[in-house]
Amino acid sequence: MNNIIPLKYVRIQGRETAYRTGMLVGIFAAVHRLQQAGLLTDEEKAVYHEIDQVWFEENLPNPPFYDDDKPGKPITWFKTATSGFMVEKLQPLMDMLEKYSKPYDIVYTNFPGRIVYEDEWQVAVYSDNAPGRIRLLTAYHLPMYAEVIRQSFATVANEFNLTKKNCPGHTSFITDERLARKIKDGYYPFGYFADGKLVGFASLTDMGSGTYEMNDVSILPEYRHFGYGKMLLNFCKGKAKELGGCKITIGIIEGNTALKKWYVTNGFVHTGTRKFEHLPFAVGYMEWEVEKNELVI
Repeated sequence: MNNIIPLKYVRIQGRETAYRTGMLVGIFAAVHRLQQAGLLTDEEKAVYHEIDQVWFEENLPNPPFYDDDKPGKPITWFKTATSGFMVEKLQPLMDMLEKYSKPYDIVYTNFPGRIVYEDEWQVAVYSDNAPGRIRLLTAYHLPMYAEVIRQSFATVANEFNLTKKNCPGHTSFITDERLARKIKDGYYPFGYFADGKLVGFASLTDMGSGTYEMNDVSILPEYRHFGYGKMLLNFCKGKAKELGGCKITIGIIEGNTALKKWYVTNGFVHTGTRKFEHLPFAVGYMEWEVEKNELVI
């Protein structure tokens, strides 16, 4: 095929998820994780610093959101028409990723997402509908993830004969307003997108002292048994570790033996039960602890 038109945007990214964006880490973050893990030599640290903190600081505009440390940030893509020399400047960092067997991809596209920032060299985008992606959600997504939660927990309500009359507080009947009250500092709602559709949900809430409570773990019934729930669970484990947490706690219906077994298989231990007057079932409590000697990269 002649006269192929080059794609407009390029991004070099790892295959791990970034806390602040909910998307795959860019190359700077990927190498930073190597440094955090204590893998880089002094010479490699100096090269990384020179490229990231010196050369790019001087030659590439800093988007305003970079100074905001909150999660949910957009991600950046280089413009292929103007930034070829910048991509070449990143070769030493790609060499480091290869040396330490950290896979990465050089991705080209004409459709990176919804552009929210642009300069001569780069664009910053939100990509809500990336297939097979887990990302941090915002209040904008609340009506969508509320419906995912209700539909997912409806199967539990049916199994245990829960109704609005005998258990009005059950998650299958949760309202948008009740979910909105959870949005505050220390609350992290995550969504799983498959084929451009939000099909799964889980949240973490900072309870203090390194403990994160996980709630509303949901996969739409028609999307179960594809491993999405395990992906969400592992994602939440990674997030808790990134945030400096040491433990994740959950509460489930004690009589839901299949769900309890699933959590045990995924590293959780049963820590106790409690009966509440307003609930027609006992609540079982489980937790997962970060291994003290585990190094997060």
